[in-house]
Amino acid sequence: MADDHIKRKILLLGDGAVGKTSLIRRFVVDKFSDDYITTIGTKVTKKDLRIEYPGKAVEFTLMIWDVLGQRGYKNIQASAFQGAKGAVLVSDLTRSETLASLREYWLPHLRKVVGSIPFVIVGNKSDIIHDRESAKENLDELAETFPVTCFLGSAKTGENVEASFLHLAKEMITTTGAPGGDEGPGLEDSEQGLIAVTDRIVMDFCDGMGGQEAAMPIVRQQLTRAGVDVKAPTVEGLRLAIEYLAETESAFRNADEVEASKLRRIGWIKELG
Repeated sequence: MADDHIKRKILLLGDGAVGKTSLIRRFVVDKFSDDYITTIGTKVTKKDLRIEYPGKAVEFTLMIWDVLGQRGYKNIQASAFQGAKGAVLVSDLTRSETLASLREYWLPHLRKVVGSIPFVIVGNKSDIIHDRESAKENLDELAETFPVTCFLGSAKTGENVEASFLHLAKEMITTTGAPGGDEGPGLEDSEQGLIAVTDRIVMDFCDGMGGQEAAMPIVRQQLTRAGVDVKAPTVEGLRLAIEYLAETESAFRNADEVEASKLRRIGWIKELG
C-alpha cells in the first residue's frame, strides 16, 4: 500500500485551445472562464487530494504541469516531461484533429521521454457537442489502442474533471512506469524554422537559470513583453526577446557570459538565412 502522503508530478498535454488551462482552473479552484490564453512554456499548479481506501486514507499532492500545446517545441516539452509520474491528455471534442494529435504526436513524444507512465484521456467541451455517443465511440477507439481510461468532460460544467484526476492519482499509487524507450510510430521529425529557434532560445535560458520551474515565469514575462506569439514567432520579436532575456541574466551572470549567450541565440536566428 502507498505511503500516507504522496507527492507526484503530472502533465497536462494536448494541442493549443483544447482547454487544458481551463481544466486545471476547474479542478483546482472550481471556476471557469471562456477567455483563451496561450500557455507559454509551462505553468505549475499544486492540488492536494485525499484518497480513501478501506482502513486507510492517502494524502496526495499533485504538481500539475500545464505544458505548451504548440507542436515543434519539443525541447521545452521534453524538459517538462522529466520526472513526471502521470499525465492527463486532453482533446477538444469539437475538433477531431486534436484527438488524432494525441495518437500521432503527444503520446509518442511522452513515451519516448518518460516511458509507459499512467495517463488518462479527457475529451473536453462535452457541454457543446451534439452527438455524445459518437464522441464517446471515438474516445473508446483510442482507449482500445493503448489501452487507457477515457472521459467525456467539460471544464465549463465540471463534468468528469475531478473524476479524471482522481482516477489518474489512484493509477499512480499502484503503477510504476517503465523507462523511456522508442517513440513509436507517428511522431514527426523535428520542426524547423522560427518555432524550433524559439524552442532552443527558451531552453538555453532555462538551462542557465535553474531549470523550467524557476525560469519559465521570466520567459513568459519577457516573451510577452517582446510581443512574441509562440504559435507564429517573428525574427523581430525573437531579437527583442533575446535582448530582454539578456537584461534579466545581467542581474545574475557576468557581462561576458550574458553577451556570449545573446550572440549565440542571435546566431541561431541568422542560421535560418
